Amino acid sequence: MQLDVLRSITDLRAPSLTYSSARSLTRQIHLHVGPTNSGKTHGALVTLSKARTGLYAGPLRLLAHEVWERMNQGTISPSIQPRACNLRTGEEVRVVDEYAGLVSCTVEMADVTRAYEVAVIDEIQMIADIQRGFAWTQAVLGLPAKELHLCGEASAVPLIQRLVEMCGDELHIHNYNRLSPLHVASSSLRGDLTKVEPGDCVVAFSRSTIFWLKEQIEARTGLQCAVAYGALPPEIKSEQAKLFNSGKLDVMVASDAIGMGLNLRIRRVIFDTLSKWNGKEQVPLSLSQIKQIAGRAGRYGTSRDKNEEPSGLVLTRNENEMEYLRAALAAPVRPITHAQIQPSTRKLESLALLLPRARTRGPSSSRRRVSIHDNSVSTLLEEFHAFADLDAGVFSMADFVSQKAMSTIIEHRGRDRLTHAEKEKWSNTPVNMRDERAVAWVGNAIERYARGELVRFEACAKELGTMEAEEAIAQIMRDAQTRHKVAGSEQSVVMFAQQDETVLNIHTLMLLESLHRTLTLYLWLGFRFPLAFCFRHDVEARKQRTEASIEFCLEAIRVRRAQRLTRLGRKEEAHVLLKKHVHRKRR
Repeated sequence: MQLDVLRSITDLRAPSLTYSSARSLTRQIHLHVGPTNSGKTHGALVTLSKARTGLYAGPLRLLAHEVWERMNQGTISPSIQPRACNLRTGEEVRVVDEYAGLVSCTVEMADVTRAYEVAVIDEIQMIADIQRGFAWTQAVLGLPAKELHLCGEASAVPLIQRLVEMCGDELHIHNYNRLSPLHVASSSLRGDLTKVEPGDCVVAFSRSTIFWLKEQIEARTGLQCAVAYGALPPEIKSEQAKLFNSGKLDVMVASDAIGMGLNLRIRRVIFDTLSKWNGKEQVPLSLSQIKQIAGRAGRYGTSRDKNEEPSGLVLTRNENEMEYLRAALAAPVRPITHAQIQPSTRKLESLALLLPRARTRGPSSSRRRVSIHDNSVSTLLEEFHAFADLDAGVFSMADFVSQKAMSTIIEHRGRDRLTHAEKEKWSNTPVNMRDERAVAWVGNAIERYARGELVRFEACAKELGTMEAEEAIAQIMRDAQTRHKVAGSEQSVVMFAQQDETVLNIHTLMLLESLHRTLTLYLWLGFRFPLAFCFRHDVEARKQRTEASIEFCLEAIRVRRAQRLTRLGRKEEAHVLLKKHVHRKRR
């Protein structure tokens, strides 16, 4: 009998039946597919903006925030009036109107218990992502919307057809072509960075390479560079994008972060290389990655010169990779084959009760009370994976890498004081495991939570060096603002900063990025454990100060380089590098 219960718990062969509200409808599924810069999402957003109730679910907080702003400002389309729309992401909730019919959220935050007239799910091809794809699967199967609009790459078509058939819904496929042509350049830069021009985006795949390219381009061309990469806070990436789009900065040097979430006025996309480090070795970019990044060139309606045709060019820095680039862009789309799936919290709790208990050191009378603590999340996920029964032709089990890594920290720092439900919530904490300071911070937070404390951000961040870095930059900013005010100058405030090379450098920038990351984690945890993580307003204020410090640090690094050029007698290069700082305030 116990085996029958185990089979029932781990039976995932018909996950669509889990969502009774959605199954009570015959949903009209509209699949909008096309390449980057084809306008495939625009029509869906117009339909959403006209609905009485509706939801937008995107892959990034940046995208959810953008749609939220555009809905409230009425900038979805010239014919659409502003609509009250609320925002919900893992770290942030903004209620414009408690009775608002529209909500913009990240996919993980999509509420599948609430009925909608229209729902829009963006970047549907991410349903195959081994770490986050389960959230797209849940939204596609579970959202009880009369109209469900799915936007993304054509690679998702066969899989979505199978899912729609499984759900008993009706599918309408809408194909889109690029709104502006995309061409492969006749040749590369041939390694010559002096050929970089205003409106270019140079794409690299590590922070160190991005800053090296930025320094080289600025030194050799006199052009000023914006930067955007994964570790940079979304707010700063958005600000860097605005500076680039407005022409205040000439060139964007970025990682594959530009492939999603940033609307950039790019004329040419230049790949520094067509391979990236995957944590173990250097591997070629996938065809999908190349197509998505290259497609950012020549975005429709974003030409910097109004008389210029909004076409895009794509090329590489070195000639030996041009052939692979041409082949990748000419290759047909490869269909994705499996939707990722993950067991619910309820199923994991049921499995925890069913599995054999580990020995407890307490008296026998306490064994029943602590039995739910005896299985780590990692063990439960491994056991569930071993017993799971699913339709392997359509679904694939998520890899649980991040949850397992978090589970190790939970077991070490929680010291058997957490219930399974608490462990499961903690295991989903979006920690960047490559950031040692973020890992240390979350370990400290778990320990304090497990002891029943009210968790203060500062207590968890002691001895990490991140708060000290922000305080040092803040002091330099205050001093610069004082000197700027006394001088009555129209130059940028950063020109008056004390150029302390021990503070204003890439290392400090990395510390600030870690600080911002941990502040965001606190806000995320505040929504899951509101009684313990209750100092939200203080953390939000510190987060804003940190964003200002990051922006200041980025500007100061550029100014420090110009001042170094002046000391070396290269005054003309320094003048060109600083020319836009002189009148930044006037603009």
